Amino acid sequence: MTFLDLLSIAGSVFIGLGGGAALVFALTQWLGGLWAARIVEREKLTGVREQELLVRRRNVYGKLAVSMRVFLSASTQREDEQRMSFLEAYDEAALWAPDDVMNAVGELLDLIRKNSAERGSVRENTLQRAYAAAIAAMRRDCGFPSTTFEYRLVSF
Repeated sequence: MTFLDLLSIAGSVFIGLGGGAALVFALTQWLGGLWAARIVEREKLTGVREQELLVRRRNVYGKLAVSMRVFLSASTQREDEQRMSFLEAYDEAALWAPDDVMNAVGELLDLIRKNSAERGSVRENTLQRAYAAAIAAMRRDCGFPSTTFEYRLVSF
């Protein structure tokens, strides 16, 4: 074996190792790019779902908040349309709202049920505070988690 043969063998081994490394590097780049694209797509879909959920909740909360006013009315006569509006909004919120919102609404409903069973057993300001707490829970869920806003009931 001559020196040229030895250099030829060493060069072949070096090129073979370098070629394999280049192939591994290329495959790693391709696979990494594929994984990154999948992760980005998954994150994008998660963001779209969260945005759709937020929009749906905001729509539901608007209807629920307006329809809950029927319980604060001084009148003892409640229109069937108002009751149906509330029940529709309540059912929709039960599907889409998180527990803290529905629990706040539930506390208001418990007070209303108690007051309906025994007229005057719950003070009006207690009902109003429960209503405001439900509104605040909806507000926190709609993108204002550290809100300090106090809902003030207004009547004319």
